[in-house]
Amino acid sequence: MELREKLDRLGVSGSRPPPAETARRGRVKLTDHVSGSECRSGAGPYFLSSSLFPENHTHGREPIRGWFDIPPDRLSWMGRDPALSGADLRRALFLDTETTGLAGGTGTVPFLVGLGAFDGTGFRVDQYFMRDLDEEKAALQAVAGRLEEAGLLVTYNGKCFDAALLASRFTLRRMRTRIREIPHVDLLFTARRIWKRRLVDCSLSNVENRVIGFRRQDDVPGFLIPGLYFDWLRTRNAAGLAPVFRHNVWDILALAALGSVAGRMYVRPLESIRHPQDGIGLGRAFESLGRFETAASCYHRVLEGLSGAEEREEALFRLGFSLKRSGDWAAMAAVWERATREIRSPIRAWEELAKYHEHRSGDLQRALEAVNAALSALDILEAVRQDGGVTDARDRLIRRLERVRSKMARKEKTFKR
Repeated sequence: MELREKLDRLGVSGSRPPPAETARRGRVKLTDHVSGSECRSGAGPYFLSSSLFPENHTHGREPIRGWFDIPPDRLSWMGRDPALSGADLRRALFLDTETTGLAGGTGTVPFLVGLGAFDGTGFRVDQYFMRDLDEEKAALQAVAGRLEEAGLLVTYNGKCFDAALLASRFTLRRMRTRIREIPHVDLLFTARRIWKRRLVDCSLSNVENRVIGFRRQDDVPGFLIPGLYFDWLRTRNAAGLAPVFRHNVWDILALAALGSVAGRMYVRPLESIRHPQDGIGLGRAFESLGRFETAASCYHRVLEGLSGAEEREEALFRLGFSLKRSGDWAAMAAVWERATREIRSPIRAWEELAKYHEHRSGDLQRALEAVNAALSALDILEAVRQDGGVTDARDRLIRRLERVRSKMARKEKTFKR
């Protein structure tokens, strides 16, 4: 539904009600609940609220200044974008918006744009608020000025929503900005890579609570925020807006703290892993970067700690494949040997050992023994499952068995000659 239709249903005209009408409605002024004042850009007035936190501010358990401990190359690993390796972390803008809807589209307006930045005096959060819809261009123009100075954009789902929505609003208002050109790290994808195995729900507030240790008190759920803004437009009663501004500040502080935590995990992974599932997630993230030795160290860390059988099995398999990709054949073989003793269905481990002995160690007898062991394990699994779902694995192992036997026969024939 277009924004105008929503406003019509609510009886909102899109312009400020006359003073007499607002008085009859019992108006509570914006500044009674939100600190700030009217500011002007070249396009007109808007409302600006600013909050300053010391640079050593701790959000939950995490000092936000840990952001500066991230080397630019590790930032590019976090964001999976080589352009981030040249980003200036001191010129980072932490962006979060509150909007008139959560679905996006041209009818969705970012009525509150929060920008956090380290400015030399601390960490400042500036919130650009449209007191009415006709202040959109003025607020956007002020935000565009800040974007001109930014060396890096940090968001949570911003590539798909916040930054994308702002870019479309700038286009609709025929305003040129460099928002699409600024190096951008979206921490939602970083969080999913590391923590989704343990958390499942990777919403910012849940990651903030479970990873950073900050529990919001009396927070307003995001899905209620559009309605609170429409209430403001209809009644000019600002009582419902204070929680919206506070929610936005918390989101931005969470971005800085989460960036610090994630950065530390990429810089000092072994010291930072606190949960085995996080270690597996981080190891897989390093695997996808081609950093197989670091991935292997993450899996070793998981196996050293306390973890359940399922986690240990996965860590063993991921460790074996990481060592294989890094070319550490002897260590890989040792891991597969261990896996054959510790994993409930060690078919793949025996198969990998068969490959190793056939192609690397040249011990065809041990390769033959490994294939036969894999087939025996497969028989057991097939009897338990009784679903015939192991046909492909059996065909693959039988082909390997025949190939190993053929090689052994040729070798024996050559030896007799």
